[in-house]
Amino acid sequence: MIEDDEVQVFPSQLDPSLTVVIVYPGSTKYEQVLPQFEKSGHAFILHESKMMVVDGAAVNESWFTMDHLMVIQAHEIGHYRAGHAKNAHAQGNVDIEKEADWLGYKLLIDAGHTAADLHKEEYQARYGSDPDEDSIEFEEKLGKFVH
Repeated sequence: MIEDDEVQVFPSQLDPSLTVVIVYPGSTKYEQVLPQFEKSGHAFILHESKMMVVDGAAVNESWFTMDHLMVIQAHEIGHYRAGHAKNAHAQGNVDIEKEADWLGYKLLIDAGHTAADLHKEEYQARYGSDPDEDSIEFEEKLGKFVH
């Protein structure tokens, strides 16, 4: 168990078998995870631990909403369910990121979550395409991981 006032731990709303850990800058653990945030962005998945670690510095930003947290969770669950390699970020494989984004969007749609709209906007900005249109590309390979 993590005992730290600057860390939040809770089950993911999208997949309760995975744990969400938000590590804030005031935590004694923050310096340990900061290098991974610098490589991976606002979050990363620890496959063996069934845990996603979220950067509390991003969570503390004025623009950050609960929908942003749900988009992050959906993306990391996409990586987890698709079985993406632990070092996927280090490989810089855009296709793996796009797969995780597509799968995350579909997970939010399937859950009926309002964060799907935000995720769709971010997907369109990042890839210049629509996740619904990209279903042709991804459905056969990844569709089984949505439910």
